[in-house]
Amino acid sequence: MFRTPEFWYENKIVSKVKIIILYPFSILWIVICEFKRFFSKTYKSKLKVICIGNLTVGGTGKTPFSIYTYNLLKNLGYNPVFLTRGYGGLKKGPLEVNNSHHFQDVGDESILLSKVGTTIVSRNRSLGAKFIEKHKDKFNVIIMDDGLQNYQLKQDIKFLLIDKNLKLGNGYCLPAGPLRQSIKNGLTDIDRIVITGENKKKETEFMKTFKIPLISSKTKVTNLPKIKKEKLLAFCGLANPSKFYQTLNENGYIISITKTFPDHYAYKRHDIDQLISNAKKEKLKLITTEKDYVKIRDNTNNIHFLPIKIELSGKDKLNFETFLQEKLNA
Repeated sequence: MFRTPEFWYENKIVSKVKIIILYPFSILWIVICEFKRFFSKTYKSKLKVICIGNLTVGGTGKTPFSIYTYNLLKNLGYNPVFLTRGYGGLKKGPLEVNNSHHFQDVGDESILLSKVGTTIVSRNRSLGAKFIEKHKDKFNVIIMDDGLQNYQLKQDIKFLLIDKNLKLGNGYCLPAGPLRQSIKNGLTDIDRIVITGENKKKETEFMKTFKIPLISSKTKVTNLPKIKKEKLLAFCGLANPSKFYQTLNENGYIISITKTFPDHYAYKRHDIDQLISNAKKEKLKLITTEKDYVKIRDNTNNIHFLPIKIELSGKDKLNFETFLQEKLNA
């Protein structure tokens, strides 16, 4: 669990100094990544595999876009299944997520995915694919939520998600920057770049330099909590919490106080009791993300959450559907 360092996205002198200090460790990171890629044994599944991932640490909307892709495939007549690592969970898998699992078992993202469709958690993705293949009469497409840096399972279709506002940060690999791997290697065999995040600019020149077809998405808030006239204490445990607070503001909510926890934070009863106490003292309503909400066991009636989804529209949606059908039927 961590909080995104601000210097990854700043152009200040102090940020450049930090980059210089950490750059040797970034070189080591790249060497380890290349070693891992070169020596990994890759399994080719009998089913088609769609990978939805990113190059940076932190959220770019992978889970909402995975859900969008799942629903679209269902509408097109396919039988998809989710395959995820179960980040933050204790279970190695492979296993199917069910109602008895808690986020501490399989991770918060797996819980969200399982509310939409069958979700398999497996730290070893090749074992996860083999587990799914035992039921290949039920499924014909695997959707990997995250996994562009995983080489255990061959991916037939690769979608790279990039946040329009954050882009790729300062362009350096961990820990000097937010990149999980070098940009050159990360763009290898990418089929489409999906632009996420809200921004008035349709797309930047930066995105066009990749020479990979772009798909523009939009974030839509669904089932808005009816507390717009109330003042709020907003809290979350995300790598990029400002996106959540910005979404609240853009949808007309009044934020009086924010409380940010580390990414994938496991809320304790004390944390929630303290938040409720602070909100009551200031006469505020509590609101968080759906991803955080599934990790809260007690006093959930005192907390609202903001459900969001990613959508494509117009030409982007049509092109996306056509591309998927061509690749899956090939």
